[in-house]
Amino acid sequence: MAAPDPGKEASTEFLREQFRRYYRSRRPTLPDRFGRREFGFMFWTAGIVQRHVGFSKEDDLRGFLTSRVPAHAYYSSAYYETPDAKTMEEKGWLGADLVFDLDADHIPTAKEMSYPEMLEAVRQKIIRLYDDFLKADFGFDERSMRLVFSGGRGYHIHVVDERVWSLGSHERREIVDWITGKGLDVDAAFRESAFDSKEFRGHVRVKKRLVAPAADEGGWRGKIFRGMVQLAGTLETLPAEEAIAFLASFEGVKPTDAADLHANLFKPRATRPRVIRGIDRLREGQLEALSDRNRDLLIRIVRDLQQVRLDVYHGVALEGITQRGETDEPVTSDIKRLIRMPSTLHGKTGLEVVPLTRTRIEDFRPLRDAVPKAWTDEPVRVRLKNKINSEMRDETFNVAPGVNEVPQFLAIFLAARGLATVEPEA
Repeated sequence: MAAPDPGKEASTEFLREQFRRYYRSRRPTLPDRFGRREFGFMFWTAGIVQRHVGFSKEDDLRGFLTSRVPAHAYYSSAYYETPDAKTMEEKGWLGADLVFDLDADHIPTAKEMSYPEMLEAVRQKIIRLYDDFLKADFGFDERSMRLVFSGGRGYHIHVVDERVWSLGSHERREIVDWITGKGLDVDAAFRESAFDSKEFRGHVRVKKRLVAPAADEGGWRGKIFRGMVQLAGTLETLPAEEAIAFLASFEGVKPTDAADLHANLFKPRATRPRVIRGIDRLREGQLEALSDRNRDLLIRIVRDLQQVRLDVYHGVALEGITQRGETDEPVTSDIKRLIRMPSTLHGKTGLEVVPLTRTRIEDFRPLRDAVPKAWTDEPVRVRLKNKINSEMRDETFNVAPGVNEVPQFLAIFLAARGLATVEPEA
């Protein structure tokens, strides 16, 4: 049996006492239909979990938090007849909120990012999910959506609209499929339209053309067209040889075909009264500005890019080109999920799980705004194995390995993340 580590024990006791002080200093933020929720908790010893807990009064929940002092606190997305029943069958499922979870797992390059960079990348993605899908496509309004910073590596959205409560896992999976573009038929975004007809010897010949969606059209049709226009705009910013090389990087695209598409998009066709190029006509929704061959190639590349789960592809940023959204698919389809409780603390960061509005998330920065006010500037002695460069509460810290004194709020963050241990008192 391994001998106890005094540094780790001191750190755990330090964190537990700071968490207790936090919970004594404020009232918890109660979820809607609080008495119908199951609660679950993880504690400071690995593997110690308690769930199937229900509360009928706010004071009971607050008393639990201050006496038991969990490292992590959760509540169910589901509503139950008997939330504290010990089996799911006995609970009596009544419905569930629709929950979306985004964290660093959805950032392909997260391992190359600093913690603040990673959080910023996820913040941008959760705003897009909120605006472009939940609000624009599904019509949920701000009153029925709760944005939450998870306290760790990401954000959640809780949809509490009663229209979603009865949805089963299959229906929730269909919502996920829409957001992620699973099975998306890009070609269907462009419709054929007759524009001319001729009759000869009793036979009518109808000429057709592909019509682009309007740039402001809802759903995937509008998204696909906006992605196409953004792709053309991105190519416009690149040197010609780089743009052509990018187009030719797709399977089956010859360099000559890529060069022809580039010329079709950017070679001026007229200069008076204004310069007119294919891209200018495309932005106006006129697909016929491109030859059929180039139009089909551009659509094909846009189609291929919708399935790319990277932010950069062959050196080209895909922001605005790929229109698919991101969400943790198992979380959204689970009708009995436990999700972090707002206004509690995250045991691996010491940061607050912060409820947000759509307006507030614009300027929200976790290492400034999710640091609890209860954490002080009081110096705490910590031991670091490695050098730390960090920014919290708009202060920059460069801390060398070894024993150092740092503000309490930074000590909590470093100890919770396992980057430092609190020095035991002599």
